[in-house]
Amino acid sequence: MGGKRLTVRGRSPGWSERPYSKRRAGRPRRPEPPRPVLDLVVALISLVIAVGGALFFGLEMLGAFKLPLPLGYGATLILLGAACLVSARRGWPRRVTAVGLAIALVAGVLLLYPGGPPWPGR
Repeated sequence: MGGKRLTVRGRSPGWSERPYSKRRAGRPRRPEPPRPVLDLVVALISLVIAVGGALFFGLEMLGAFKLPLPLGYGATLILLGAACLVSARRGWPRRVTAVGLAIALVAGVLLLYPGGPPWPGR
């Protein structure tokens, strides 16, 4: 079976004394250059999409389960904020998105509250 196996001093040419995990180690990658404007634009776009999606799911839960709109909107936005904090890369764009989601959560729940926002002096 097969041809003659070539060895160097009784060892196969691909064999190495190093541990297996170190054999295929490549050169470390150079870090990506910072792109602050692009990161900010992506963070703001994702914020708008998240707020729109939370409003959509809140309206769907209102129609399907008769769940109050502020409750469905708030719960969806809390879940999206937690997913953002867990899955996004570390850095200031993640913080911008998280702070924006928190502001959208508070403002949206106040504006969607039945009877309108509870303004002082009413």
